[in-house]
Amino acid sequence: MNNIIDRITKMENILDELTIVVEKSDKAMNELAESLEDLEILKKYYESQYMKDVMAEKRGEIPQDLKRGVLSEDAVHMLLTDLVELSFKMKKLSKKIR
Repeated sequence: MNNIIDRITKMENILDELTIVVEKSDKAMNELAESLEDLEILKKYYESQYMKDVMAEKRGEIPQDLKRGVLSEDAVHMLLTDLVELSFKMKKLSKKIR
C-alpha cells in the first residue's frame, strides 16, 4: 500500500511542477511572440537610422547621461544571436516533447 501512495505522490508532484513550468513557458512564448514587431522595428532602425545616430554621438550631439546601448553594434548582434539560438533550442525541445 505504501508503494502505491509513494508512487502517486511522486507523480502528483511531477504533474504539479510540470504544470507550473508549462504555464511559465507559455507566458514567455506569448511575450516573445508579441515582441516580434518590436524586433522588426529595431532591425529597420539598424538598416536606416543607426549610422546617423552613431555619427551624431561621435560629434557629441548625444547627452552623456543618455542610455544608448542601442548604438553599440554588439548589443543588437548579441540579441539577434541569442534569439537564433533560442529558436534552435525551441525546435530541438519540441522534437523531444512530441
